[in-house]
Amino acid sequence: MTRPLTHAGAVVLRQRDDQVLYLVLSSSDGLNWVLPKGHIDPGETPEIAALRELEEEAGIVGEIVAPLSTQDFVKRGKEAAVKFFLVRETGATESTEDRTVRWEEEAAAIQLLTFAEAKEALREAVVKLNKSPSPGGTERL
Repeated sequence: MTRPLTHAGAVVLRQRDDQVLYLVLSSSDGLNWVLPKGHIDPGETPEIAALRELEEEAGIVGEIVAPLSTQDFVKRGKEAAVKFFLVRETGATESTEDRTVRWEEEAAAIQLLTFAEAKEALREAVVKLNKSPSPGGTERL
């Protein structure tokens, strides 16, 4: 059973030629590697929340190219759910948080990520990209 949707997050890709890299961030306490995600504010859609969190946490501007699944997780002892979106990097801005940002290939990103829901979202994004009929997988998205 899915928990109430409280968070939105992003699996962010950067494509250069035939190489696809994924964004991985340090958590706010610096102890974990995570995907950008956060609370959905009142009046926000999950899509807007995901893009806002990406900009705040990583200083990255992006566009949503596909919805991904909703993942259950526990934060500070409370059950919650996060709706992930596949996002393409389109630019940069000033981050409002002090986070370490890394761009990694699929295997390295999955290995770095600390939490199961983030690993699952990234794996789902990779499958979605690989199903794209265009060469390189992401041109059509």
